[in-house]
Amino acid sequence: MPSASHETEAELIRQVRAGRREAFRPLVERYWPRVKSLARRILRGPELVEDICQETFLRAYEKLETFDLTRDFGPWIARIAVNLIGEHFRRHGQKWQLVPLDERLFQPGLEDEPSDTIVGRVLLDDCLMRLPLALRLVFILRHGLMFRYEEIAQILEEPVGTIKVHLFRAREMLKTFWTRVPVAQRATERERVE
Repeated sequence: MPSASHETEAELIRQVRAGRREAFRPLVERYWPRVKSLARRILRGPELVEDICQETFLRAYEKLETFDLTRDFGPWIARIAVNLIGEHFRRHGQKWQLVPLDERLFQPGLEDEPSDTIVGRVLLDDCLMRLPLALRLVFILRHGLMFRYEEIAQILEEPVGTIKVHLFRAREMLKTFWTRVPVAQRATERERVE
């Protein structure tokens, strides 16, 4: 049975298709933070993140006629963002990678977090940087953006079983990487943040 949120989204999409452009605004407001979070975890520079977000919603609006109303909008919009990010890297001959950690240490709002939390995030990000792209992307979608397995499968156009295997491997590799982080490095990171 579809959720109330799904029904609301489907109704908004029907309205946009009928010519009420302003009905797209609630979808943008609902999903912009998730798309931005995904882009920010992979791309360098706030301007590029904003560009990808804007292009994602522009493409979604242009392709709204092709959207299947029986499906959830979140995975569909995330798929568009992933495709655009991939296009960006192919166009510029770059490899996918997470934003360098030091840049994120100085983002607004981090000063309110306990230093142990920040240190943990920095070290986790170091470990994430070592994961192969497929595993890293699945991990970010599941644990960073809280997508369900089925949604991740839709976004990445992979079977759910493959998603589960990638997530298992990512977790195992992260455990291995984490145990190799020397305790002294953890203390150094903590001092640097404080």
